[in-house]
Amino acid sequence: MNDEEVLGLNFTDWPLPESYLAELGRLSALWSILEGQLDICLGKVAGFEQLSDPRPFILLKHSSFPQKLDALAALCEQLAPKSPSLTGYAATIGRLRSAQALRNRFAHNGMALNPDTQHVEMAVGSARGKLKTRVEEVTLSDIRRASMEVHCAMLDLHALVTGKVYPPMWARRER
Repeated sequence: MNDEEVLGLNFTDWPLPESYLAELGRLSALWSILEGQLDICLGKVAGFEQLSDPRPFILLKHSSFPQKLDALAALCEQLAPKSPSLTGYAATIGRLRSAQALRNRFAHNGMALNPDTQHVEMAVGSARGKLKTRVEEVTLSDIRRASMEVHCAMLDLHALVTGKVYPPMWARRER
């Protein structure tokens, strides 16, 4: 199929209602931005001054998000005595971990529209020592709250590394 034929296909409400796809897309986009920001911030805290320096990219590109958080925490712990702006790093690391848990909840569990209730549901499971499964209803607000937490974690990370504090996007925009 050519591009025109592909774009002409009707994907409306597939595999989820459009409103859910929009919120999941927002969450995914924010997460990608956060991961890139974390790489830049790690490079800055590690002493790489130029954003164009390829060394932090090379060192971090294939590290997992938890590994990057551990590295950031260790750097901050070591540097905080001489850089008082880093003393609040533990709260920022906590917020980043919370954001990751929320993002992972929606990124790693399948969702589907229940045809009987017309509600979106998500199958959630764990097999750590004991099998646990359940089906939860997912609302648009649930996904949006996860996006908001990712955004706030980004702002906290920015404030930690640059000292500049910004309000969240929804406080800057007209409703």
